[in-house]
Amino acid sequence: MTVKERTLVFNICIGIFNIVLGLCICGFLILGIGFVLSKMSESAQQSVPVSVIVPLVLIVGLFASIAISRSVVIFVLDKFDLRNKLDPKMTSRYTKK
Repeated sequence: MTVKERTLVFNICIGIFNIVLGLCICGFLILGIGFVLSKMSESAQQSVPVSVIVPLVLIVGLFASIAISRSVVIFVLDKFDLRNKLDPKMTSRYTKK
């Protein structure tokens, strides 16, 4: 395989991983919020606007999935020594801080 083909396959795998990770994190956060709301008293449940909580939870889940995904990609690139096998433009985005 050429460098471009390996980079394409790696990017497709990263994309699928990001989608699954984002859905899992957002799903767990929404289930957690639902569990917390179900344990609250009836008056407290009525005072919490769900239309405000759900977008905030989804934004937190998005940022959490981006941070986790970046860390996992850096780990995979270093663990399997893929930096020299993939396109340097792509691997330059995933540098350790």
